[in-house]
Amino acid sequence: MINITARGFELKQGAKDGIESELRRIEKMLPDDAAFDVTLKKIKEGYQCDITVKHFGSFIRGEAQAERIEPVIDAAVDDLKRKLRKLKTYFVDKKRKGGIDEIAFAIDELSEEVTMDNFDEAYFESVDITRTKTITPNMMTDDEAIVQMEMLGHSFFVFLGIDGETKIVYKRKNGYGLLICE
Repeated sequence: MINITARGFELKQGAKDGIESELRRIEKMLPDDAAFDVTLKKIKEGYQCDITVKHFGSFIRGEAQAERIEPVIDAAVDDLKRKLRKLKTYFVDKKRKGGIDEIAFAIDELSEEVTMDNFDEAYFESVDITRTKTITPNMMTDDEAIVQMEMLGHSFFVFLGIDGETKIVYKRKNGYGLLICE
């Protein structure tokens, strides 16, 4: 299923057909029940395209910006293809190695607790929240969460661990970190 949304402009049928034909080629690499959400936005510099593939709580996102509509779609599809190849390589390596020990060793324990005493009250009064998002964390292993974070291109990812605890995995300079919520 392909869901296409245009924000700030009217998307012509030819562009929709082009997007669908590009994604049909990628669709062959994915399970049958995978769904695509394509969002095109008119921005100051031109256009922005986000393509998200959803499959049973897993997400992979390709994104790009360009001055014209055709190049932005092509660049977002190329980004998505690159991430799918990266994911395939990850699973092949994981199967070959019997696990991804490098990632397991890279997850550091947090040694410091952050308290409200560490922050200045004036800071909280001056912060403007520009976006609020509601999520439903999915149950997965730490390694699966790292893969999801990388596929989305985010610096952190919230998930439910196999033990039912809410966890946050995040990027560090030399690996990954894990926060466990009590």
